[in-house]
Amino acid sequence: MKINKIMEGSRYGEVSCLACFMRFWPRKGADKAKCPGCGIEWRITWPHPRTARVMGHNRETYPTGDKI
Repeated sequence: MKINKIMEGSRYGEVSCLACFMRFWPRKGADKAKCPGCGIEWRITWPHPRTARVMGHNRETYPTGDKI
């Protein structure tokens, strides 16, 4: 089963930044994580105990206008 291969690999819990596409590991169980590459903070969800997923940017800290 495909999910078993994903969960057995060394990349479980890893997410990809939607702005710079750098891959990083958020702290386990964290609901927010900051990309070490570009510094944008993302909302994180954990659909499975060892699988993280980016849900979108953190609206309070997302750069807008001239900050980008």
